[in-house]
Amino acid sequence: MARRRLLVSLTAAAVVASIAAAGSPGAAAKPKASPPDKVVIIVVDALSKEIVEKYDMKNVEYLMAQGVDTPNGYLGHTGSVTVATHNVLTTGMQPRNMGWTNEGYRDVRGLIGPAGGLYITSNFGAAEMAPLQRAAGAPHLSDYLDDTGKVFTVSPKGYAAYGLSGPGSANTSVITFASKTCPVPGSTTGATQRRRAPTGINVPAYISAECGSRYVVARDTIYDTGQLPASLYPATDDRYVVGNDPAHQGGDVWATDAVLDIMGHEKDAWSGIFVSLPGVDKAAHMWGGINDPEDATPGYDPMTHMEYATATADAQVGRIMRALKDSGELDSTLVVLTADHGSVAADEGHFHGTLGAGNDYGYYNWYYGDPLNDVFYDKPQPSLQPLVATGNLGLSYSDSSLNVWLTDQSPAKVAEAAAIMEDMPDVTAVWRRDGDHFTRITPVRHDRMGTAERAWFDAKAQELVDTQAADHGPDLIATLPDDTTYSVLGDHGGIQRTSQQIPIVFAGSYLSHRDLDAEVTSIDIMPTILEAMGIAPTFTMDGTAYPLPYKNKQ
Repeated sequence: MARRRLLVSLTAAAVVASIAAAGSPGAAAKPKASPPDKVVIIVVDALSKEIVEKYDMKNVEYLMAQGVDTPNGYLGHTGSVTVATHNVLTTGMQPRNMGWTNEGYRDVRGLIGPAGGLYITSNFGAAEMAPLQRAAGAPHLSDYLDDTGKVFTVSPKGYAAYGLSGPGSANTSVITFASKTCPVPGSTTGATQRRRAPTGINVPAYISAECGSRYVVARDTIYDTGQLPASLYPATDDRYVVGNDPAHQGGDVWATDAVLDIMGHEKDAWSGIFVSLPGVDKAAHMWGGINDPEDATPGYDPMTHMEYATATADAQVGRIMRALKDSGELDSTLVVLTADHGSVAADEGHFHGTLGAGNDYGYYNWYYGDPLNDVFYDKPQPSLQPLVATGNLGLSYSDSSLNVWLTDQSPAKVAEAAAIMEDMPDVTAVWRRDGDHFTRITPVRHDRMGTAERAWFDAKAQELVDTQAADHGPDLIATLPDDTTYSVLGDHGGIQRTSQQIPIVFAGSYLSHRDLDAEVTSIDIMPTILEAMGIAPTFTMDGTAYPLPYKNKQ
């Protein structure tokens, strides 16, 4: 098993060497003739700068060194979760202005169901996201790009794919995973097996969902993740894990193979490709991020762990860059490398979920309530029980922050809930939604933070929680210090530097390696892309368009 990890690492190193030999992104001697006419966005889920450094992700580090890096950049919003950020990236809007803010959603206007109904947004597909995206009014990047070519979004996570893509048009394709039943090869009894297969919107025929296709991958395989802490959110198939079948690899390799197939088949017909690589995120959730015990795990299978996941994701970044270079498209393509959030790793004594028996018990840590699009999550961790006992908790979402939607939103009931949240373990402050901002209503517990973390809190906490200030967002937020989660041992969601400090890198298209010194955040990616491509926005975005530095610019 150890040899498999080594092979991935060697592949990543080889790709770095080949890119470097060909020249850095944008290193051609001729002047920039025109703005880029294509864009590729690579989202490595949960990729904090801390993870890049610890696991020495050479392709990512190469792009950070040779492209336009943003050393002072950060995510810039809460909830710092996949289901929010993917939509942020391609609208340039803060969560409070884009349709939903976090994993919870109150349907105040009855856009997808009964007015006031509570939902879990990571269960949303196109049918639920599209009405909220349209109601928000902000065009997606695909809406601008599909005038000049086809736009493709690839993600093993459905909600990530539909967030990145937007509602789209006939010129927009979304490729994600669904379930499929296939015959067992060689069986004479008609035996079947469950599989994962591609689905989505306008899926090309060469991304086939037929049984036996390269894009149909294994299911019902748990590797070493059926034990704590991974069993809180285990890998039960090859949606997020590469798998053992070289002809049907899943996870990040599946997504990248689809991207390369698109580039090969569509050639000059595409104008945008957005891809989400979820392997690092899955490993971090299961094993506690940078605290992953790796080979100390009983029955250790490196495929599900952080070292393998980071090496795999890094290799895919290199493969995409190499394909752009080999096809001659790199000079006309703007490449954006970023993440949807970082990863908070709970230290001993700062995990406040329940290590419950049974696979997927982590969902009972993440959620409490009876959302209209899921089961009744009725097994709250002890820390949440006093809030549940009020009988007024409509929905809660807990990760590295605590987010609460109350049934009775009267001032007295909000104050009651806030007082309870203030006394919950490791809470640093409680914030009440007041219109377009959150008001901090408890003292700040600086004593629960380190020196650098205190400075970060004082500089950024208000800005970050305010990005959720919408009537469909939480009524109360409790912030937590670093190294603290209420859900699984590695998680997202909060204001912590490890959750917020992510790479934001621009490359390709004759770009210089001179960095942007501004505090670039995720909402700035969309307007910066439009400016670089010479596209006039038709909607006022929340983000700022930063001029990118070019080599040999005319």
